Amino acid sequence: MQSLTDEMLEKLMPITEVLEVNSGEIIFAESDPAEDFYMVKSGKVLLEQKLSEDIMVTVSSIDPGESFGLSVLLNRDVRSMAAICNESATIFVINRNSLLALMEEDHSLGYRIMKQTARVLNKRWVLRTEQFLRSLRTHPDIHGLESYDQKVPKE
Repeated sequence: MQSLTDEMLEKLMPITEVLEVNSGEIIFAESDPAEDFYMVKSGKVLLEQKLSEDIMVTVSSIDPGESFGLSVLLNRDVRSMAAICNESATIFVINRNSLLALMEEDHSLGYRIMKQTARVLNKRWVLRTEQFLRSLRTHPDIHGLESYDQKVPKE
């Protein structure tokens, strides 16, 4: 996490494991238990959600310095999407309970992590809202309603 000081990163090191992941490897699947928080040191990770049995949609791309696995900070027990390595990556992994205990102990660290989490969630919300509105604007049934509305006489 880019907003953490060197001192804060030092506090995280004892509870952090390093994971080397190859391109194409699944880090966790949708509906897996939410047990760990992740920070990308190098490489790229894609967050994907299942649209149907055959279709996965990429929701977000996680680059170096960014984190994922936010379910552990949101009191969720299962993952809401899958994390798949897009290019070979080095990822820092922190156990949920260890991270939450450290955040409780060091409120400045906890505040920075939660502030960054809020930024990430807001960014995703804005993106999804834009995607939703774009799909509505281009949906043929919606266009049919617009032309119908223009034909109906106003009172």
